[in-house]
Amino acid sequence: MTFLLPIGLLGLLLLPVVALLHLIQRRRDRLRVPSLQIWRDLQRQAVQHKPRRLPLTLLLLLHLLLTALLAVALGQPLLQALRGSATHTVLVLDTSTSMAATDEQPDRLSVAKAEARRIIGQLRRGDSVALVELSGRPRIVAQGSGNDTSLLLAQLNQLEAGGPDGDVGSTLSLAQATIKANMATRTIVLTDRALRAPETATVAGALEWRSFGAAGDNVAIVAFAARPLRNGRQQLYARVANLGTTPIARTLQLDLDGTRAATEPMRLAPGAEAEWSWPIPGGTNRAEAVLSGSDLQPTDDRAAVVLSNTARTQVVLVANGATPVERALRAQRGFAVELVSPADYQPSVTADLVVFHNYVPAQLPAAPVLLVAPPSDQTMFEVTDAVFAPQPAVAADERFAGIDWKPVTFERIERITPPDWASVAVASGDTPLVLTGQFNDHPIAIWAFDPAASNIPHRLAFPLLTAATTRHLLPQPTDQLRVGGMAPFALRDPEGNAVAQGERLSQAGLYRLQTGERLLAVNALDVEESNLQQRAEPAITEVPQNVLEDDTPVGRELWQPLVFAALAVLLAEWLYSHRGSFGRGGARKQRAQV
Repeated sequence: MTFLLPIGLLGLLLLPVVALLHLIQRRRDRLRVPSLQIWRDLQRQAVQHKPRRLPLTLLLLLHLLLTALLAVALGQPLLQALRGSATHTVLVLDTSTSMAATDEQPDRLSVAKAEARRIIGQLRRGDSVALVELSGRPRIVAQGSGNDTSLLLAQLNQLEAGGPDGDVGSTLSLAQATIKANMATRTIVLTDRALRAPETATVAGALEWRSFGAAGDNVAIVAFAARPLRNGRQQLYARVANLGTTPIARTLQLDLDGTRAATEPMRLAPGAEAEWSWPIPGGTNRAEAVLSGSDLQPTDDRAAVVLSNTARTQVVLVANGATPVERALRAQRGFAVELVSPADYQPSVTADLVVFHNYVPAQLPAAPVLLVAPPSDQTMFEVTDAVFAPQPAVAADERFAGIDWKPVTFERIERITPPDWASVAVASGDTPLVLTGQFNDHPIAIWAFDPAASNIPHRLAFPLLTAATTRHLLPQPTDQLRVGGMAPFALRDPEGNAVAQGERLSQAGLYRLQTGERLLAVNALDVEESNLQQRAEPAITEVPQNVLEDDTPVGRELWQPLVFAALAVLLAEWLYSHRGSFGRGGARKQRAQV
């Protein structure tokens, strides 16, 4: 055992002080006598003074024990581990859709997260840990140490199941980036083993596989889509697969605009599929398919598609008079534009999109926002000066890649320093033309130029730029999002719960924009993730690790148990000191009852 703060042991010097206080404390015994008269006639006798001895009482022992426990705790004792070197643990957690299967209670991912918390709780002081997510987009979620795991545990609790399988090889390669030269590394993969085998993968140190769930039967909707017909109508297509090992009898229910339109019974042998197609009446806005009954994976038992968003997009344009931006917005299909002057603008205005032309309010509305030629006196970002951009514009964002900027010329471009929450989508040399990002959980776009001070209103680039910008700011009816993806806008899930922009979409169904009535369909539709049959562990090559020697103390801190023990002693001392009052109180209660 070693002490991380040896100076704290000076508290042991208080032990003689406690003993001295008990020694000088005068104790007298009270006795009842009938009278003091008989004491007058007694001859005084010499009293032989004996040396005072320390009274060895239970109260003294409790006080000494309490002082010793607190003093040792101040020294931060560390119980040295038998294994002297520190260990770096890499937790690779599978968060694909198959981890939402309910053969473990409440689901596979919850049990895997509980195992991860148990492993983190076993870390010693000096150990380190990294949490890596195995998904379609593998990433290092967080890193921590045995000294403080609060942030790591908070990030772990936020992980949800959803999305395709990740590449095990690339995920393990990413995990190797967290290795520390002075620590022996162990990599623990927490998964249901419904994984694709990597072509090649190498791990330094020891590798462990911990599996959750078992091979299970599952039926899933693996395709659900609409396609237009020549007569202007649409046709729906659905496909259901039995991915289990036993025959099943289920029913596929089709709802159009919330009304039951078809019921299709099915009997499928193991590995078999069934297909349907339905012509859709004109004016239908949304369609949903739901499988009756239940199985181990409820996420893939439903699917949805948005056929059209009949709700008009309400746009508020804040500008001084007419501007080419107004004409471009009115040309967008389904847009209803209201022109408001800056003097009449109210921050509480409700709209699907708010456009500010050469004006930025002190507070932006809770809605998608487009800023056109923002002035330099606003405080959201820095506008240094105005420049002329002789170089042709280049799109850094693929949504703006189809715009031909060559015939466009600008008289003036505001030089904007990109803030942390925005990125450059289109630039002319080092001068940003279009910026996009998220501000206060809402999408935002910035045009650094005034269309009236350029020839863009007379070029094809203008309607294309307007369409690309509004597509970034507003969802489209044809957008198909996948379970496990990130919400591109602030949404409400099928139960009406708020989903912040950038939050993972964890269930299938129809989502609604928080600031309007527009709908978005979120589906699983992943046959690989719906197949819950376990596969063999991927073959991973383990390479011995050369660990540099380090004299950093490694072990478990004991100050917390010592503090709890001191509290227990303090409670025992209080009970012992008040034992008499408890008895007198009980006696008084008995006398009162008599």
